[in-house]
Amino acid sequence: MRISYPQLCEPLRDSAWYDLTNGIRVRLSDPLLLDDGAVELNAPFPMRGNALLDNIETLLRCRFHGRGGKTYFRLAEPKNHIISAESFIEATLGSARRIDSALRRLSEPMTGVPWTVQGAEDLLEIIDAVRDGRMDHSEFSARMAQSDYEVGTPGYHQLFARNAHILVEHTRTALIRAFECGNRMMEQVRLLIENKKNRYFGELIAGNEINHTSPTAERLHAAFIDGISAVATALDLLYRLFVFLVREPFGHAEMPGRLYFPYNEPGKVYAPFPKGAKPLLTDLGAIDLPYAIPNIVPGSFLALRSFRNDLTHNMTSGHIQPICWIGCGTGQVNGTPIRYVVANAPDIDQEGKPLKHAFMERFFSQQRDATIICRELMEELALTADHTLQWLANRLEQRILHEARATAEP
Repeated sequence: MRISYPQLCEPLRDSAWYDLTNGIRVRLSDPLLLDDGAVELNAPFPMRGNALLDNIETLLRCRFHGRGGKTYFRLAEPKNHIISAESFIEATLGSARRIDSALRRLSEPMTGVPWTVQGAEDLLEIIDAVRDGRMDHSEFSARMAQSDYEVGTPGYHQLFARNAHILVEHTRTALIRAFECGNRMMEQVRLLIENKKNRYFGELIAGNEINHTSPTAERLHAAFIDGISAVATALDLLYRLFVFLVREPFGHAEMPGRLYFPYNEPGKVYAPFPKGAKPLLTDLGAIDLPYAIPNIVPGSFLALRSFRNDLTHNMTSGHIQPICWIGCGTGQVNGTPIRYVVANAPDIDQEGKPLKHAFMERFFSQQRDATIICRELMEELALTADHTLQWLANRLEQRILHEARATAEP
C-alpha cells in the first residue's frame, strides 16, 4: 500500500508495542521484545522495520494487526511506516474529492451550464428535508418531476453528482465498520492470552496446547462472522459506486439496484462492467492499480462469497465451532516459549467453498486461523477500495479531457 499523505502515517518505532493477530505483542527494539501478557522475551534480530515484521510473522505464524488494539496497515511507501485504519479512510478523501471535482467540471460539457453553488445548495435543502422527515415520498417525487430536474438540465446533473457523493460516503462508512470488526476480534484475543487472574485457564506448560471455549471465545468468533459480512458488504457498495459511474449512457442519476461484487473466480469469465460499458484505453491498468475492480486477478477474496453466504444462512455455534486453541511454545510458534491464541475457521476446497459431508457440516484439519483470514481480507479490502476510487477518479478526469478535445474540434 502506498499513501500520498505522509502526514497521516507514522514510522515503525522501536519504543512502541505492536499487536499481532495471535495476541502476542512485539516491540521492535534491539533486542526485540515479545509479550503475551504474562512474560516478556527478548531476542536479537539483525534487521529493522518491515523486514523485521516479516520475520516475526513467519516465526510466530501470525500477521501484524496494529497498535493499541486498533487496526493499522503496513506501507510500502513511505517505507517502514504504518497508517491507522481511521487515517487510511481519511486518505481516501483525496480520491473522493477528485471524483467530486470531476463531476462538477463535467456539468458544462453535459448540460451547457457550469456548476453553481446555488444549484448544489438547492438540492441539499431537498435532501435535508427528506432526511429530517419534512418531505415524504410523494412530495419528493413531485419535486423531482419539475422541469428544473429533467434529464439534461443542470439540476439533474447536480442530482447525479450528489448521488455519486452519497455512494462514496456509504462505501467509506462500510470500511469503518469492517475494520472495527478486526478491532473487536483482537480485543477478545488479548483477553484470552493475558488470562488475568487465571480467568480462562490454569497453568499452561511450554509445549502444550489446550482447546478453549468460553463467552470470550464466542465473542471472538462473532466478531469474525461480522467481519466477513462487513467486508462483503463494503465490496458490494464499492461495486455499486463503480457501476454508477461507468454505466452508459453516462450521467443517469438513478441509484443502481441491488448489486453484488463480481468476484473474479478462477476458470470463469470475469465481467465487472455493466451492460453497455467497457474498458477504455485511457483507464489505468493492472500495472498502476492492480487492486481496482477492473484489474483484480482471479482468486481475489477467495472463499469470501461462499463463506458469507454460508454464515448468513447457517450461523449457529455448531456450524462455526466457536472454540480457540491456546498454547505455549509449540510448533505453532516454532517453539518460541510464549503464549498464543488460534481461532478455528472451517476448511475450504480449491474453489473456496466450505468442505462438507452428509454426516459432518464442517472440518477443521487445515488449521485455518480466523484472525489471519479476517486480517488478510481487510488488507485486500483496503487496497481494492483505494485503487478503485483512484481508478474512477482517473476515468472521470479523462472524460473531461475527451469532452474538451471534442469541443475544441472544428
